[in-house]
Amino acid sequence: MKNKHQLVWGVILFGSIAVLIGYSMWLFLFAKSAETVVYNQGYYNNGMMNGRVNSNQNQNSSNEKLTPDQILLDVENYLNGYGNNLQVADIFVFNDADYYVSVEEKDTGRGAMEILINPYTGQTYPEPGPNMMWNEKYSMMMGSFRYNANATYTAKVNETEAVKIADDFVKSQLGEDFSVPGEGHAFYGYYTFHIKQDDKVIGMLSVNDLTGEVWHHDWHGELEQVISEH
Repeated sequence: MKNKHQLVWGVILFGSIAVLIGYSMWLFLFAKSAETVVYNQGYYNNGMMNGRVNSNQNQNSSNEKLTPDQILLDVENYLNGYGNNLQVADIFVFNDADYYVSVEEKDTGRGAMEILINPYTGQTYPEPGPNMMWNEKYSMMMGSFRYNANATYTAKVNETEAVKIADDFVKSQLGEDFSVPGEGHAFYGYYTFHIKQDDKVIGMLSVNDLTGEVWHHDWHGELEQVISEH
């Protein structure tokens, strides 16, 4: 009987150690996928995509990209699932990656969410990064949509401060010919600004309105044009 009890406790101990090791490995891999280092007033996060968001290999039979009007229609159909208070603000058309769309509320004009769309198939899905991790009102995590209609909080970083943090970041990390003039949208929990090089929009980054953390959207690729709807 004693040996039996020892065997049972041995199995339990072995199982516990295995679970602990597995959990530790998961934490390590998760931390590596979202490397965060201190930057200026907040933090700089180089993104969690580990590469470019690109579904272009899932092309349609004609091997042609959808027109901006078709893209807009697909996005509007997608937004219908969230009610009638959301509208497209900007569409970022990339040469070699999925298109980016910023969405805003009609009644407040405030940014609601950021989404990506496959330019060949029209497949639409939430953008990873700040849109998922920092959005206090609209968020999609683990395939589950979270909507908090009564989201209320006080931003510790105002828009002017956020622009300064973002501009300092691009100049120190990308070069003195890069700037963040403040164009973009204030979302619930963060700001997303356009990055310019020699007065031409070339990308975007986000700044957390509570911590000042900077998250560079470095997964998009080469920007072809920006279509502003509102």
